[in-house]
This record gives sequence, structure tokens and C-alpha cells, in this order.
Amino acid sequence: MRRLAVRLMTGVALVATLVRPAPAMAQMELGVIKGRVVDDAGAPLGNVSIKLTNVERGREVTLKTGKDGRFYRRGMQAGEYAIVVELDGYQAINDKLRLVAGTDRDFDFTLARAAAAGSGEFQAGVAAFSAGDYAGAVTRFQEAIAKAPSVEGLHVNLALAYLRLQRMPEAVASLERAAELAPGDAAIQYQLGSAYVDTRNYDKAAAALLKGLGPQPKLATDAMALEAVSTLGAVYFAQGKLGEAEAEFKRVLGAKPGAAAATLGLGKIHFSRNDVDQALKLFDQVVADHPGTPEAAQAAAFIKELRKGNDQGGRL
Repeated sequence: MRRLAVRLMTGVALVATLVRPAPAMAQMELGVIKGRVVDDAGAPLGNVSIKLTNVERGREVTLKTGKDGRFYRRGMQAGEYAIVVELDGYQAINDKLRLVAGTDRDFDFTLARAAAAGSGEFQAGVAAFSAGDYAGAVTRFQEAIAKAPSVEGLHVNLALAYLRLQRMPEAVASLERAAELAPGDAAIQYQLGSAYVDTRNYDKAAAALLKGLGPQPKLATDAMALEAVSTLGAVYFAQGKLGEAEAEFKRVLGAKPGAAAATLGLGKIHFSRNDVDQALKLFDQVVADHPGTPEAAQAAAFIKELRKGNDQGGRL
């Protein structure tokens, strides 16, 4: 099941981290990191400092965003990095990420000033979360919410901590509250839809994803919307709605040809229809174009079973 990446909000800031594998040769040792930084009104922030420290080697790389809020760096060594995103007057973001050889890593950040009420408790929650103390993060975020109950970002953070603790009912409830506070926030709807997927509540998952997408999502420029459409296709597939699933996967591929999850999804649809030749073609494409990804691993497993069935003189 395809699901959206979780996000952590700092202050009232969104940190939406999307990992999008790009086609590359398996032998590559380097990756690309890119993305955009905006304020909480969606305006681009220039001259933002983005410091990346390779945890294993200690090497530091500092990037600056341009006037359009975008940053880009190629030739990054694979491995784990500590990342600090900061700009005077805004709440800094401290997090960790892992770069995988031969892939692009695309990150979008939103910076905002910390809310006055509950800011101390919030910062303590972020620190606990970053340290892996998710139970402590839950406590601190709950304390922040007690002081600032109408800040939707605090509820999203609380949900993220619950997710790490596998406390799914509480995570869903927190995201539902965030959606009530900010009904027009597409990203929260995507996140809520993803949580519903985890609880196998596919009807609610589809409803939340569709609400976030709206009538005309800009898939060519909105990575989160593109990811949401792919997740929606997976939801329809899980419901047995193969026609609807196929339409969503094709919508993704129209905006991003060769996308791993959508290509894999179409392969599964052909597999379900017993169209083995077309299924194998699509699975082979995923393995060839997206080596080392979860999608490639799934496709390889399907290929193995399909070809084993053919070798035995039957079709799966």
C-alpha cells in the first residue's frame, strides 16, 4: 500500500518531507538534494541557510535558497545527515535525513515564528521527538495544545508522535482535530488520508484525499498532490475498484512519466486481470528504472512469482 510521508511542524511551521526516488543507475554513489522553503503564507523565502552535516564523516555543506525559495545541490555523498534550516526571525528546523545513492531527495519546508503560547512546551516536544523519545514528545505536545488548542500544527505534531508509537487511534483523532481547525489545508487532508490507510479505513481515506486534492490539483508542480493521487489509486485498488485505481495511476503518469508507485500500481492491476505479459512488462520497468527502491523490491517479488508460475506451466 502506497502511503504519504509524515510531516513534522515546527512552531506553526510545516516540514513536509517527500522522498521521491529518481531513475538512476545502481552504480551511482552520489545523490541530489533539492526543494523549496516558504513562509506560513506560502511566499518563498530567500537567503535561508540549510546546513547538512554528514553524521558518519562529519563533513558539512551549507546551502542558501534563492529568491524563489529553492535550493539545489548535486554530488551529495550517500549516508545520514543532520539538517538545520534557519533564517533570522523564524523558528529553525532541526531534523535528520538519509540520502540514498543514485536518487534525488526533494524536501519542502515552511518556516514560521513560534506561537507565543505553548512555545516552550512545543520546543521541548520537538527536542524529544528528534531524540527518539516519542512518548516524551506526546506529553510535551499535549502540554503545548493545552495552552494553544487552536494551533492545528500542534495537533499534527502530536499525531506524528503517536504514529511513531504505533498508537493509530490517537494519531487519527489528532489529525481529525487538525483538519477541523484548518479544513482548507490540503496537506493535512493528505496526512489524514494516509492515517486512514494505515487503519484500513479506505472509504474515509479516499474522502480525505479527494477533499485535499480538490477539483483541479496541479500535479505537474505540486509534489504532495501527486503523491496523494498515487495513494488514492492504491486505496481504490485495495477496495477492488480497478477502473478507478487505473485512472488515478494514469493521472500520475501523465504528470510524471515512469513514476515508480504508479507504474507498480498499473502492474498490479494487470496482474489482477490475469494479463501476465503486460504485468511483467510494467514490473520489469519498475525494477530497471528505480533500483533499490521499495517499489522495485515489490516488483521483483511479483516477477519471481509470475515467472515461477510460467516455468511450472501455469499462470498465476
